[in-house]
Amino acid sequence: MEAGDESPCYLAEWYLPEVTEESVDDMVARIDAAAATVSNEGTPARLLVTLSVPSDEVVYGVFSSESPEIVSRICNAAGAPHQRLSTRVGTRIREQRS
Repeated sequence: MEAGDESPCYLAEWYLPEVTEESVDDMVARIDAAAATVSNEGTPARLLVTLSVPSDEVVYGVFSSESPEIVSRICNAAGAPHQRLSTRVGTRIREQRS
């Protein structure tokens, strides 16, 4: 985690046949909407980054949240239950520079 971040991070994994840019975009939009709903209910959480590896049929998502249960709740609400969730992962997420 970067300095100043207060919430721990979690790594979700989805194993999806035929991963496409469109399918990942759709899943991310649904997860973002579910995370916004959870956050509006008073439990801050968000999807920080996704990585897709089409040749391995896998998508990874790093979440900032107070608990793994919240991440699972978000994924389930988005219709994208994760197959694996790693807890309290270290992150070094840098903003892209133009």
